[in-house]
Amino acid sequence: MSTELRWVVVLAAVLACSKPPTPAEARTGLSADGATVTLAADAPQWSYVSLDVAARAEPLPPLPVPGRVDLDEKRTANVGAPLAGRIESVEVRLGTRVKAQDRLFSVRSGAWAELDRETEGARAQVLVRQRLLERNKELFELKAISQKDVLASEAELAEAELALKAAEAKRRSLQVVAAGDNLFWVRAPRSGTVVELDVFTGQEVTPDRDRPLLRLSDLDEVLVIGDLLEFDVASLSPGQRATIHPQGLSTSLPGVVETVSEVVDARRRTVEVRVRAKNDGRVLRPNAFVEVVVEPPTDQRVISVPDAALVTQGQRVVVFVARAEGHLEPVAVVTGRRSGGRTEVLRGLDEGTRYVSRGALLLLNQVELSRER
Repeated sequence: MSTELRWVVVLAAVLACSKPPTPAEARTGLSADGATVTLAADAPQWSYVSLDVAARAEPLPPLPVPGRVDLDEKRTANVGAPLAGRIESVEVRLGTRVKAQDRLFSVRSGAWAELDRETEGARAQVLVRQRLLERNKELFELKAISQKDVLASEAELAEAELALKAAEAKRRSLQVVAAGDNLFWVRAPRSGTVVELDVFTGQEVTPDRDRPLLRLSDLDEVLVIGDLLEFDVASLSPGQRATIHPQGLSTSLPGVVETVSEVVDARRRTVEVRVRAKNDGRVLRPNAFVEVVVEPPTDQRVISVPDAALVTQGQRVVVFVARAEGHLEPVAVVTGRRSGGRTEVLRGLDEGTRYVSRGALLLLNQVELSRER
């Protein structure tokens, strides 16, 4: 127990057991009238009471909050089977890195064979219409048919060409590559890492499946979701810096606040904050738990006081302020973040006000004793 705390305990015990002050006790220089404590200039209690001036400074560093690593949806692609069929083989595993257009899994599908026949049929129709048009042009030159027949042949060719283009576009949109009459490979739509895998050999698949068979995400950048207390986000805005501490590692990574939720979680009383971070070295793994420290704005200034300056009086937190020479009065304050032995005072203590930074507990005990007399 420190010397200061021992004196506070001793003085409090003495005061608690004392009777109304006698003239001799009054000469000690400490008295209380209602909520105001008066200390004479030569009172020995000044050895345990210190005054300071409230001043604004940089906000206290916030404490780390729990967070979890999530995927950036803008850098993530869902992959499924574009046609109904059965999985023939799977070329990747969870955590595999792939490049765009790499083969992921193959599907044996009767619908693919139908689509192939449709494309080949449309191509054959174009060839037939081209030959008919050439023949009709020759007949027109020989005056064997009218120009109307030639125009009709040209229209039929144009229609066949449109059907072929539609069939080819439909096939290209599937993002697959043929591997046989009824077999095709599903390829990676982008480079990334396999972060979810729900596909296996022999599995029956359809294009209307609720969940993707596979998810790819570029993990060079990730999102970290932090759960901050309500008062910690009061002055928080996108663009502020943050620091992310992965569990089990001594390293930390910088991040930037991207969004601050406008909704408070009703159960946990926290606000979700999304932090974007460069994932150098891939140390931030999806679904991992981390700690997040959101740095306050550099241009923000707040008043902070030593923890010893704050005492609890009933349902409120108070600070003793100097109203006049030797007259100290408790004032209710609203506190904020606490760190490193200091606490932010959000309301109740104005800049430039002299307050008791040490010995507030001694003064509060004197106030309480004066009320009991």
